[in-house]
Amino acid sequence: MGFKQAAKGIYKDKLRKDFNKENHTLIRSDRASLKARYGTNVRIDPGTIVTEDASIGDESYVNRNSSLENCEIGKYCSISEGVFISTWEHNYKAVSTHPFAESANWKNRKRKRVIIGNDVWIGLRAIIMEGVHISDGAVIGAGAVVTKDVAPYEIVGGVPARHIKWRTDPDTIEFLLNYKWWDKSKEELEGIKDIIQSDIDLCKIDFERMKAKI
Repeated sequence: MGFKQAAKGIYKDKLRKDFNKENHTLIRSDRASLKARYGTNVRIDPGTIVTEDASIGDESYVNRNSSLENCEIGKYCSISEGVFISTWEHNYKAVSTHPFAESANWKNRKRKRVIIGNDVWIGLRAIIMEGVHISDGAVIGAGAVVTKDVAPYEIVGGVPARHIKWRTDPDTIEFLLNYKWWDKSKEELEGIKDIIQSDIDLCKIDFERMKAKI
């Protein structure tokens, strides 16, 4: 490694450390743009690409060697290793899918943004295609290729991803969507942490009991 290259690496490390200190983040990848929007306590592990048009909410983390482009990610999301979100797509309707055949209109088109809600878990090496909306509380199985929107608290998997089951019953889903625990303050979350860690099918009853005591 030459002197200039080493100096550049040291400079980038310092920029990242300063950014983390100022923004209360843990950006550990030199491939994550510091122009992207990061919430409090966001963690980006080494080797992960984050482009400047990405936005990641409070407490969310991304494991190693993932790629996030043109996306908006909510709070408390868990994104596993090797996940690709909104990667550039080839034009399969053209005679050739090779980039040399891409028209100006295709190259300059406005890409549809991926929107991911809060408390979403995306499993190992899943792929989220352009324009997909994944709602709050959803789970994406490992290796899934998600081409369509995913409903709140839905579990999907496979290629292409299909519905597997719901995480809980409709009444509990509605309750959680209205309750929005991910928007609570740290102090409030400490008071309900035991309930959040408990069985999702029982949480509505637990929350109602807690409310009755107040």
